[in-house]
Amino acid sequence: MKTNILSLSFRQVAATDMAPSHLVGELRADGNRLGEGFVLDVRRLADALTREGEHFIFTCGCGEPGCAGIFEGVRSRISGDAVTLDGALPKGGAISLVLSASQARTAVAEALVAVEPVAAALAGEEGYSIGPEGFTHDGLVAVRKGLSDG
Repeated sequence: MKTNILSLSFRQVAATDMAPSHLVGELRADGNRLGEGFVLDVRRLADALTREGEHFIFTCGCGEPGCAGIFEGVRSRISGDAVTLDGALPKGGAISLVLSASQARTAVAEALVAVEPVAAALAGEEGYSIGPEGFTHDGLVAVRKGLSDG
């Protein structure tokens, strides 16, 4: 069975009259972007890589998936070092990935380490503006730790 390679990067979005400058997560499998045009919820992605069940890894900017027309999450199954993610993608299509749990968790944790200085420089009173809910420093550390403990 083919194992897909997961990668996560972040890009900075400039401030507008409507929103402050913030970071947007871009999730890729084998180099192909997933969920383009929707907000990646890094917390839910970390959950999907460490716990079986339904996870809304893509959402609306407000944090409510249904607001963006997303009514089904991605299903996660874990067996040994394999994580399988299956489900519908926003705007049509489907996701069906078999990942090495260790590779995927490491990729996400390393991306969070790499983005932290940028996130800290952009931090406001609510913390780091990443994803729909943002992160505090401690929250970011907790997500990374959960991935390594996974």
